[in-house]
Amino acid sequence: MISLRYLLIVSILMPLLFTVMASSVAADPPPSPKKEFRSIWVTTAWGLDWPKTTSRSGQQSSLIRILDQMAGQNMNAIVFQASARGDAYYPSERLPWAYNLTGTPGNDPGWDPLQFLIEEARKRGLEVHAWFNAFAVAYDSHNDAPATAAIPNVRFSNSGWMESQGWMNPGIPEAREWQVANVMELVENYDIDAIHFDRIRYASGGYTRDNSLMAEHNPEGMSTLADWRRWNVTEFVRMVHEGIQEVRPTVRIGVTPLGHYDAGSTDGWGAGYGYSSVWQDSRYWAEKGYIDYIAPQIYWDIGTTTPPRFAYIVNDWVEKRRNDRFIYVGIAAYQPYVSSELDAQIDSTRALGADGQLYFRNDNVANRNFSGRYDQQAIVPPMPWRSMSEPNPVRNLVADVTGSQVTLDWEEPTPGRGETDPLFRYLVYRAKVSEVISDQLIIDNPAHIVALTGERTFVDDPEAGDSGEDYVYYVAALSRNNVEGDFVKTELSVVPTDAGHLVAEQFELLQNFPNPFNPATNITFTIPVTSHVTLEIFDVAGRRVATLVNESHSPGSHTVTWDASDVASGVYLYRLQAGDFRQTRSMMLMK
Repeated sequence: MISLRYLLIVSILMPLLFTVMASSVAADPPPSPKKEFRSIWVTTAWGLDWPKTTSRSGQQSSLIRILDQMAGQNMNAIVFQASARGDAYYPSERLPWAYNLTGTPGNDPGWDPLQFLIEEARKRGLEVHAWFNAFAVAYDSHNDAPATAAIPNVRFSNSGWMESQGWMNPGIPEAREWQVANVMELVENYDIDAIHFDRIRYASGGYTRDNSLMAEHNPEGMSTLADWRRWNVTEFVRMVHEGIQEVRPTVRIGVTPLGHYDAGSTDGWGAGYGYSSVWQDSRYWAEKGYIDYIAPQIYWDIGTTTPPRFAYIVNDWVEKRRNDRFIYVGIAAYQPYVSSELDAQIDSTRALGADGQLYFRNDNVANRNFSGRYDQQAIVPPMPWRSMSEPNPVRNLVADVTGSQVTLDWEEPTPGRGETDPLFRYLVYRAKVSEVISDQLIIDNPAHIVALTGERTFVDDPEAGDSGEDYVYYVAALSRNNVEGDFVKTELSVVPTDAGHLVAEQFELLQNFPNPFNPATNITFTIPVTSHVTLEIFDVAGRRVATLVNESHSPGSHTVTWDASDVASGVYLYRLQAGDFRQTRSMMLMK
């Protein structure tokens, strides 16, 4: 039996433990991980982050600025509020247009903000998590589309579902079904990475008619009002999960509950529990596999010995996670007492084993550099309960060098077996040849990542030094679940910009490297003038196997990667033609 003396000692030491932990991680920050969720909530309600104008061009340019800002901060996802208060920032047959797109609720802005966002985010390698307020569905003001609108706000079309201050009652089955259908419309029509739920709960205190609703709608025979309320919210989550599994199972589900799960998880804090104050049981949703991640709103500072304390609550969520679901820590960047210690909060989340950070909200971190915590790029951690199949390597990697500027181009991988809805992002690594002890050491070190992108072109300006430098570049594909595939690499030399004329003095086809090879090899050629270039592969019988290049190239050194996975072992010939110049060499594929 645990003695009273033991409990007394623990009660005294635990606050000191978390105080020491918080201060030590700030003084000696953990290393930047290669896999970490980094994101920002972009709030559209009241136009807090976006939109701040009713001009279409102004709205689009400000979205671009936000995405460029996030990419520049090495974020890897955007959580965009697609439905703030029972409205939509995309064309919907079920929800009215949001008021702040045009100044009038329900009016069509003439473009699709969500689709625009998805396309631009993809270019920058950012995931898109569509943020949906589940049960706060009206402003309860003139911002709601009126009863006369083509699609009125739900408080006019179904007023019997509503409570005060724009909340909809989860205890009404038809209300839950209506909101599930709204979510499914978005999921079916947009290639998002995740749906992200806020306000997925009751308003604090519940509603006065809940007893009568429980008597009318209680299919599970719940005996207490609290259990019945939790069941209603859980039933909504279950229905969304099952619906997504049917129509687009690659879409993840995330939730952002209150920061305190329940009284036993609060470090002595006396109110505001997700489980018992607003009847959201996010840990149960994780246990049942209904959701993929939890982003608890841990909106407090690190503190000293007075609760609530940030590190204590983060640790509680991490230690008590269920079903291995990920914990992304919601951080209150809008609070001055939190904003002043963001660096220490990042360090705490890493030291305590959380899977990432999520900041509320964009305007509060738009100009932050996070004191070097995000200087190295990171990828969203793959979720082991989802497909862990590695994507195939990228195809036909081509490197063009002009002076000190390097341009890489590649083609997307061949979809894997059974992969019917592929989506690829790409990681580009760079290292000096002199630094390479092994390829895997380079790939494992996020300091070598120079791009996370959805494009298939990357332009780089590495340091050339006084006399030139040899570099190796690696390109690897990421699956929808952020599983990294095998890399394809190319080696090249750059020279100082003022020595650009030294790049190529003659036409030349160099010996491939490596040789022999399996399954990929690099072929480099140089041309002194702009020329139409063809580079073709033949077998020893003279049959053309592949055409790697058939286009105009600028003067310089160019490297092409041939992936021979689909041909048999043997000797192959590769031939370069550039203007009147021709040269042929041989190489050996050994599988």
